[in-house]
Amino acid sequence: MTTTHTNQKFTSVGSRPVRHDGFDKVTGKALYGADIDLPGLIHGKILRSPHAHAKILSIDTSEAKKLPDVHAVITNHDFPTQEDKAVSKIPGPAINLKQQTSNILASDKVLYKGHAVAAVAANSPHAAEE
Repeated sequence: MTTTHTNQKFTSVGSRPVRHDGFDKVTGKALYGADIDLPGLIHGKILRSPHAHAKILSIDTSEAKKLPDVHAVITNHDFPTQEDKAVSKIPGPAINLKQQTSNILASDKVLYKGHAVAAVAANSPHAAEE
């Protein structure tokens, strides 16, 4: 193993930089993305699986779509089917679109606990949660 030594002094490591936003954060005055509520803003929620390696028999979205504040409910079956082929539009290695899009939302089998199964868009976070 090669050991390297340098006489260079580092000023960032071990120092306490001034945090210009620190006062706003600790007093609760700082604004975050979740604090902003614009007119017509649509909120999204992801339904995640509580199980790992579970087979999906069916997903019934009809009740959720009937709610007045819900704009959309999507599952994997709402995505277009991709061909199993490699595409190279940018410099670098080719990308298989089927492999890239197959894990966005679980289709036939949940691969891990917390795997996204469905997505909901609604007028409020509470309506999306229902």
